[in-house]
Amino acid sequence: MKKILLWLLLITLSATLSLSFFGCAKATDAERTIADWQKTYTKGDFGIRNKSNPFVEFTFSTGDSLRVELYPDVAPISVENFLRYVEDGFYEGVVVHRIIDAAVQMGGYEVKDNALVQKEATYSEIKGEFTSNGVKNNVRHRKGIISMARTSLPNSATSQFFLCRKTYPSWDGEYAAFGCVIDEESMATIRKIGDTSDKYTGSNGTLPDTLPDGIISITKATVVWAK
Repeated sequence: MKKILLWLLLITLSATLSLSFFGCAKATDAERTIADWQKTYTKGDFGIRNKSNPFVEFTFSTGDSLRVELYPDVAPISVENFLRYVEDGFYEGVVVHRIIDAAVQMGGYEVKDNALVQKEATYSEIKGEFTSNGVKNNVRHRKGIISMARTSLPNSATSQFFLCRKTYPSWDGEYAAFGCVIDEESMATIRKIGDTSDKYTGSNGTLPDTLPDGIISITKATVVWAK
């Protein structure tokens, strides 16, 4: 009887260990995606800061894509707000409406009947998480950084954001930087969008009244959570 009980105990223990092993080894979809990104794309000057951060991937009408890591430890309000818009599908169809030397801006306009129309924000304006507004934010506006666009009012950001084409120190402490692209291929997408500025935008960097051909829009925005 003792031998039978011992045998049953060993079988149970073995099964438990097996389940534990396979449970630990099984990766989530997010973990597989992040791992794939690391293998597929070139780190270069970028890379992943913290795998526990949320990540977003954008695909554009050009077929190009970019991947950004968000920094909730730096700008939690901005990150939460941004993720809500992504998860709602708000950005799908919006266009890149402004291209200047330092950045490309998007997130607030769409095209209807060949006219540029502002897309109404679905959430309230958020607090600007930057130093001049009383919030410590040490993320510098260098190439690849994603930051919230706003009006002259510090707490006016909603859905619009911009991606830096180069380092621009004047924006440090004045705009809420909240993440960065994670690979060189993403930065190449920003450069490619920026290179369309001569045929794409007017003198002030914004889309003209008469819309040109080849307007670039976001076709898909996906949230990926790394566990």
